[in-house]
Amino acid sequence: MKLRSYIIVLPLCAGFLSGCFGGGHGEWEDSHYASMMEAADSVFKLGYIKQAQQQYAIALDRAFLIDDPRAIHDAGFNLAISELRLKDYKTSLATLDRVSEALTARGWTAAQRADLHLVRSSIFYGQKSWRAAGHEANLAKSSMDNSICLKAYAMSGFAASELSDRTTLEDTINHLTATKKATDHEQADLKELFVRRFMMDQNWSQAADGARDLVKIREEEMDYEAMRRALLLEVRALRAMGQQNMASDVMKQFSDSVKAQGVQ
Repeated sequence: MKLRSYIIVLPLCAGFLSGCFGGGHGEWEDSHYASMMEAADSVFKLGYIKQAQQQYAIALDRAFLIDDPRAIHDAGFNLAISELRLKDYKTSLATLDRVSEALTARGWTAAQRADLHLVRSSIFYGQKSWRAAGHEANLAKSSMDNSICLKAYAMSGFAASELSDRTTLEDTINHLTATKKATDHEQADLKELFVRRFMMDQNWSQAADGARDLVKIREEEMDYEAMRRALLLEVRALRAMGQQNMASDVMKQFSDSVKAQGVQ
């Protein structure tokens, strides 16, 4: 019952994260914990992030009560994602630290905890701490879950583009291009990397067109954090082209989406 965070800030959309690793109680699951997680997942998918955050916090307390490492991981991961979506970065980092320490004490390896680094990467990206975001993304590449590894590569590329790090951006694009059976979301991440490369090359027209297409793709995926990120890329490209009026219109779309998210 764990959310697959495709945060990117950024990142992050509702879904289920495959592969919950660790000890715990095998197939047994506390019914109260399961109900709490199900309720939280439901409201998260509907976009009611604050309510989801409250439910995940209760579920995490329950996970510690029943001393189930897997439950601690899943509830803690989702709680941190919710806090990230609320832009409560300090609290999200504190949640990740608490969960990581608890899992380490219960025998989880660095690879089993690697997805927590992906959330940290998204937090630092949101804070525009590009180097820290890239560092955490690199740590997340050790995950035992391939989807987390691919998202970590994407995050690494996003951070690299902000740092004008051409080498890392190209390495990321090459890695994702070579990936077989990539999901639609992973293909969208690759498209975003191409847009960022256009921007690095100052190919503003192709960047604006690519970002506009990317907005539609993210909308269809219902990944509204990524959609807003694509809108901002389009704004940057349009401004560089001198299309100030068009850039203002797109920025209005971004602002309206942010306000609507804040209401929920």
